[in-house]
Amino acid sequence: MRTAMGSISSKALMFAVFCFMQATVLRSGYIISVTRQDSWAMAATGFLFTIPIVAIYAALLREFPGKNLIEIDDMVFGPIVGKVVSALYLFFFLSLAALNVRDLGGFVVQYLMPETPIAAVILLSLLGCVYAIRQGMENLMHLSTFLGIIAVGAVVIHSILVLKDIQPGFLKPFFQLELMKYVQGTVSVSALPMGEILAFTMITPMLEKPKKTAKPLLLGLLLSAISMAFAMVRDTVTLGPLVFIVTLPSFESLRYVSLGDTLTRMESIYAVVLVLLFLFKICILLYAFVLGLTHMLGRKNRERPLSQKSYPPLTLLSAALVFFYSLIVFESIMENRDWGATTAPFFSLTFELLLPAVSLLVAFLSKIGKVQEVKA
Repeated sequence: MRTAMGSISSKALMFAVFCFMQATVLRSGYIISVTRQDSWAMAATGFLFTIPIVAIYAALLREFPGKNLIEIDDMVFGPIVGKVVSALYLFFFLSLAALNVRDLGGFVVQYLMPETPIAAVILLSLLGCVYAIRQGMENLMHLSTFLGIIAVGAVVIHSILVLKDIQPGFLKPFFQLELMKYVQGTVSVSALPMGEILAFTMITPMLEKPKKTAKPLLLGLLLSAISMAFAMVRDTVTLGPLVFIVTLPSFESLRYVSLGDTLTRMESIYAVVLVLLFLFKICILLYAFVLGLTHMLGRKNRERPLSQKSYPPLTLLSAALVFFYSLIVFESIMENRDWGATTAPFFSLTFELLLPAVSLLVAFLSKIGKVQEVKA
């Protein structure tokens, strides 16, 4: 099954990466718990660490133009080993989708609708994502520009509203932690929010210029890094020592803003924006899993785009897998946070860095071998 070629611009991909990354603002607590008041710098070092990872993705996509990650696996490793590697990637996409929809469900239940069962929130969210995918991934990607503008507006308004409560002294002392804390923070930022753009390698064949993926991916990450650093500085100078304790610093910093009798709970509006960003990210991850699963199962009519209503049972089946996985993945928010600060970076880098690097190396060696055979 192929996506519609040439239907997405580089600009749309850049904004899609930005929106994808903005959803992780809710999960900044695990980074702040490690590097504390210096967490804003981790956005910069994490971005620098991610540049070589993006270069690997771009090199693979340039070597195999018009192919997604799963198709590249078959071409590099062959039909058997390629399927094994692809299965690992699918497990990663499935895990990311389950983790993110669980985060979304926990956020809604904790802050917006406390009496609602988390399973109901997750189910409705996934049904919305299934509907969005069936309406066309191209449409969702084009919508990212509008959604990105809304996200920037929300960040700006949020920052203006908390301006009266900031205390710059909370940023001190600068860089007094041990070196390994900063290494851990850098790797965490690179692996968890930024490296997750691996999912976009399933979408890049839809680009108008599929060989030129590095620039929009890096620009999207750069904008996200700037936004992340700004948000961490804002939350630190607003909440002070509380920022190290609360689970969702960016949301907590806005909870007590009052604008008079007309609008006393500004966080409700900000929460809607965060929910939309989360749904966008889950759509990307779910699409990556569905497309990869469809390719591995060898469905017929591969030339038809997944955005059409060609295979709704497979999309619904994938959503069902994500639903049940999300219910058992973590028992509490604190368990999720501890995993994100310790184990998650190593788990994610296995799929985001190690496997793509091995794929590129094998492809490079195979190319050299073919050249030498021709010369012989």
